Amino acid sequence: MMKKFSRLAVCMMAVVCSVNLMQMPAIAQAKELPNVVVIGDSISTGAGLADGEKSYVDLIQESGSVAIQNFAQDSFTTADVLDSLNDAQIQQALSEADVILVTVGIHDIMDQFLVRANGFMTEFGFKKFIDVFTAKLEQYGFEDEMELIPYANTMADDIKANRAEAAANMQEITVKLEQYQNAKIIYQTVYNLLDNIEIYDTLDIKRQTAYKSIMNPAGSVVNGCYNDYLAGYVERQENAVLVDVYSAFAGNAWQYTNLYDLEINPNAAGHALIAKALFTEMFQGDVNGSGKIDASDASAVLIHAASAGAGKGSILTEAQQKCADVDGNGKVDSQDASQILIYAAKAGSGEDYEFVRSAQIVDADPNQPGTDQSEIVDADPFAPAIS
Repeated sequence: MMKKFSRLAVCMMAVVCSVNLMQMPAIAQAKELPNVVVIGDSISTGAGLADGEKSYVDLIQESGSVAIQNFAQDSFTTADVLDSLNDAQIQQALSEADVILVTVGIHDIMDQFLVRANGFMTEFGFKKFIDVFTAKLEQYGFEDEMELIPYANTMADDIKANRAEAAANMQEITVKLEQYQNAKIIYQTVYNLLDNIEIYDTLDIKRQTAYKSIMNPAGSVVNGCYNDYLAGYVERQENAVLVDVYSAFAGNAWQYTNLYDLEINPNAAGHALIAKALFTEMFQGDVNGSGKIDASDASAVLIHAASAGAGKGSILTEAQQKCADVDGNGKVDSQDASQILIYAAKAGSGEDYEFVRSAQIVDADPNQPGTDQSEIVDADPFAPAIS
């Protein structure tokens, strides 16, 4: 259920004026945009993307709905992010923020594993990480698939090595951010980079066992040290929310990252998915910028749809239309108004409601071998362009 945040509401009012239910005036364009401050790691810098590809920060910035200051740094661990919160410039930015976006933790969990895995790749001559589980192993000096298990176990130990220190740092980060009560703080869950490879179901049982011996510990550390803690934390904090990137990536790491190249960061499709989730959390349904979703938002949608349908032009700005298009079909109409009313009714009775999207990614990454681009269905404006 969406919470009310007073300062965010004030700044969003600069972007979208309240709808007067007695009249139908055009809603004024904002002079100032809500101030979003990003802190974190390479996920928020766009590291690993090719020229021309856009990070989730780029995509949100280009929506025209916010002004972003990005203090994230490549390879930052929880210790680095914690230390950065002592920086005077960052503290000043955070004190003026309306929204704070936080990405951190994946480097603590995965960096040591990546060093080990790359060492094994070099030692045995594998070209891609997936080759370890698909190649004819006798060509690489193995007599039986079970010989992979000790190597997999060693990599699993690397994943678990820093979990205690990282978990402690994460708790300190959340405590330090508690002082910024005027901001809505959005934490992203950490995804499991190793969940999963495309052809896992086709592997024989021995190779599945070898793969699970690193995939499962990674999932346990990710959820046990980070995501479960964050979920419990945000439940206790009025101005904190959690965006579940872990579940969005689960089972599809090969689609949303460059796992096969042992690259830790999301690819363009992964960034698009993160941007979509964050934009929805930040603004979806709150058309009039009141800081809550209610009947006045539905009214604004209906007024806009009636005006556009009568050929009288748009009532809502482009940014407002993104907030209003809760079903993601690329247009603002009565179906969006209906869902907003349902949301308002559920919220009023203390229930949760998630907007139902009319389009979803069926096979999100056209760059992966064997993917049929005709299978991609996504009307979302954050979806990466397909050439």
